[in-house]
Amino acid sequence: MNTFASRFTLLALVLSAVSLASVTFAQDSSSSTGSSSAPPSAQPMHQAPDPQKQVARLTKRLGLSDDQSSKLLTIIQNRQQQMNAIRGDSSLSQQDRHSKMRSLQQDSDSQINAVLTPAQQTQYANMKQMQKQRMQNGHGQDSSSGESSGGSSNGNNGGN
Repeated sequence: MNTFASRFTLLALVLSAVSLASVTFAQDSSSSTGSSSAPPSAQPMHQAPDPQKQVARLTKRLGLSDDQSSKLLTIIQNRQQQMNAIRGDSSLSQQDRHSKMRSLQQDSDSQINAVLTPAQQTQYANMKQMQKQRMQNGHGQDSSSGESSGGSSNGNNGGN
């Protein structure tokens, strides 16, 4: 019985060491890839897609002109900065933070739609709906889900 207890203790120690090592590794990798200017509490659970990559995907999928791409880049960069500010505001409750992020997402979607043609607006709405379905199905962020998302807040707002 004593052998069982010592093996169990050894197993617990090994698992603890592995857990600690993976947490430390995750912190090191996120701090080296993420923005180090924000405090750790302000870091998103995952990094928001790069605005330039988002615009490149939208340009390809929606057939945007150079002028439209430029305007969307400004809108998406602004949204991402504001999302980061909301995430970093420790005075907000989780409910207030979520509400502000949802409102910001809706505002930026309105700005994006103002730049798009009616046909592009339809395509954009379809893309957002597909993203919403992926989020509801638990597939989260895949390589094509960053088109309309500046963060993790828009999984529930769909086509507005």
